[in-house]
Amino acid sequence: MNLPRLNRAAGSSLIEILVGLVIGLVAAIVILQMLALSEQRKRTTTSAGESQSDGVIAFYQMQRDIGQAGYGFTALNLFNCNTTWTVGGTAIGTAIPLAPVTVNPGTAIIPAGDANSDTVLVMYGNSGNEPQGNVIYSQIGPVYTMQMPAAFAQNDRVIALPAAGCVNPPLALDTVTATAALNVSVATGAAGVTSGTLYDLGPGPILLAYAVRGGNLTVCDYSLIDCGASANVNDKTKWVSIASNIVSLKAQYGRDTLTAVPLVATPPTYAKVDTYDQTTPAGNCAWTRVIALRLALVARNSQIDNDPTLVTINQNPPVWAGSAGDPIDLSANAGWQHYRYKVFQSVVPIRNVAWMGVPVGC
Repeated sequence: MNLPRLNRAAGSSLIEILVGLVIGLVAAIVILQMLALSEQRKRTTTSAGESQSDGVIAFYQMQRDIGQAGYGFTALNLFNCNTTWTVGGTAIGTAIPLAPVTVNPGTAIIPAGDANSDTVLVMYGNSGNEPQGNVIYSQIGPVYTMQMPAAFAQNDRVIALPAAGCVNPPLALDTVTATAALNVSVATGAAGVTSGTLYDLGPGPILLAYAVRGGNLTVCDYSLIDCGASANVNDKTKWVSIASNIVSLKAQYGRDTLTAVPLVATPPTYAKVDTYDQTTPAGNCAWTRVIALRLALVARNSQIDNDPTLVTINQNPPVWAGSAGDPIDLSANAGWQHYRYKVFQSVVPIRNVAWMGVPVGC
């Protein structure tokens, strides 16, 4: 009797299994690489969108503040007067010249921020009073007899300017404590201001210091703290970040320099920007000719991009209208060539000065 032959068990050999595993691993690697590349591009796109949104919001805030600059004190005699601000009854350490917008006012006022970035100081009041001030007929200590005392209110911040103009020591930002009959009483008072002028900056004048620090656009309000004090410079609760991934702030004064035609008595005279620069105006007349600010913020993508073509592209860093075609220096930022950048820029009118016009003799 013949027994049936046993069939060999059907299946894959070890070699076939290994080949299949290799093919599967290759496929998995390709898929993972595609997913990683897709995720990287998504993060790059998302972070670019976030950076642009932060840049737009920060730029809008600066434009809004600069647009209000000078409100409440656009008076020829008051411009460029050194003034001591007080915070909580204590005078800050550095006198600040009264001006709507100051570019790079000095490290004593705005401590230096990131390399190759400007600083900007913006000042404005919130009073409904006339910016030309009210005449002080006489004084007895901190009590001023005024032309229009009803125009002032308790807690308004005021500046008393002597008839002779800016003086040393600096002017002081004082506070109205009471008004009665023809008198305005202030907390401290300034000596020798009979026949001078009292200017009302309102109950909450604003003095904002802008600087780029650690890749963030930060702002500090001098009406709340002494922004220039060394103890506050690195305090993030004092210098508040309003936009991240901002690598540079650039600013220039826009000046009306026309002098060929005699000035007329009725302002405004010209109110047309002829030149841009960063030279701090010398004297009050020079400040009346600064009628705009050219401003730029450079926003950076938050995600590093190792694409070698990007490094080639960034051999020519971003430029702005104030650089005359020269690139903005970003070399202080490590690995700066591996990021993408967006420049937000505009010319912002300092309208309270433009409406004032250029006074006769300036």
